[in-house]
Amino acid sequence: MDYLSAAATILYGLYYSVVRLYHLYPVHQRLLLIAPPKSRLPHIIWTLMCSLGYTWHVLYLTLMPRFDYSYNMAFNITIGMIHNFLWILYSLPASLPILRRFPTRPKTYRPAYVSKAAVLVFATTAAMCLELFDFPPWERMIDAHSLWHLATVPIAAYWYDFILEDSMDEGWRGRARG
Repeated sequence: MDYLSAAATILYGLYYSVVRLYHLYPVHQRLLLIAPPKSRLPHIIWTLMCSLGYTWHVLYLTLMPRFDYSYNMAFNITIGMIHNFLWILYSLPASLPILRRFPTRPKTYRPAYVSKAAVLVFATTAAMCLELFDFPPWERMIDAHSLWHLATVPIAAYWYDFILEDSMDEGWRGRARG
């Protein structure tokens, strides 16, 4: 369950990142999820791709005679690196129009907090090194895997704070004024 839950978390992180960065939101009209099929199609396709990808991953790992640890690590690292790459793009200066962070604002709109994404990606990657470059336990108690789990606690809290800050940015509120 640890490995499958980790894969679900990492894949959901990528799912959310693509929805956020490419504005693939399901269209809501009041309390009903009613929208023209064309506007919801990219969101539906992306949701199906991620759901089927995770289902395939779980089936592959659970139906094989032995758990394929190498494949599981490759899957998680690949998904995680794509996630990290997208947030690095997000944190780049507004003069590089790779992503449109806030579609209702001018292309040059760049809140100061967006660079936090790059710092969090760096911290996540550094912590991941603990998982990849395992070492024997110190004093038969503390090993690389335990330190990896310890490092993820503050990183998760800071990612959460970043996502909240991003969601409350003025750039999300209606059309640009002036």
